[in-house]
Amino acid sequence: MQKSYYAIIPANVRYDEELTPNAKLLYGEITALCNEKGYCWASNSYFADLYRVSKVSISKWINQLIEKGYLNSEIIYKEGTKEILNRYLTIVNAPIKEKLNTPIKEKFKDNNTSFNTTSNNKKEYIPYVEIVNYLNDAASSNYRSSTKKTKDLIKARYNEGFAEEDFKKVIDIKTAEWLKDEKMNKFLRPETLFGTKFESYLNQKGGKANGTDPNASKIADEYDFGF
Repeated sequence: MQKSYYAIIPANVRYDEELTPNAKLLYGEITALCNEKGYCWASNSYFADLYRVSKVSISKWINQLIEKGYLNSEIIYKEGTKEILNRYLTIVNAPIKEKLNTPIKEKFKDNNTSFNTTSNNKKEYIPYVEIVNYLNDAASSNYRSSTKKTKDLIKARYNEGFAEEDFKKVIDIKTAEWLKDEKMNKFLRPETLFGTKFESYLNQKGGKANGTDPNASKIADEYDFGF
């Protein structure tokens, strides 16, 4: 079946020397699917069949695009498990905002200018998906990286100068301390970990693990009442 939309590979992707040619080609295919539905629903198996390569190769190409900040990936797990139900890919700073089903001459008028603008004004990539997935793996939880409040918290900390590794360190520290504590493990959530106490958690030294922190009750009371 012939599709009525176009794949776009903007200049910043085309000339990125750290991307393999196949990753760039896959990016174009993903933009076409995103332009059709607003997101890319296709699985690695779909792309592997399409390009007649292994799913491992597809995974490597997608990871390249995510690491470079060209794609966002959101994984939906079956409730209460780590079983993946769906994976959605979206374009970061999408080069196209509407369906490309009108004459190509009209759509690509002055395209060099628009692509250069996209490249020069590229926003800082914030790894919402990577951070939330790391938390879900560490705490056996199922938080979504697309939730506005969670994204606002992560962005706020990024604006303060913290990086992805800082988030992972906080998650490691607090899961070691709270995961086996029945009273505290409910606070292994974005609202608590990435909130105003983030820096103090990051710089915590000699933290008590497994619920032995004498201040645990005080912390729990504060979060229960929203302080």
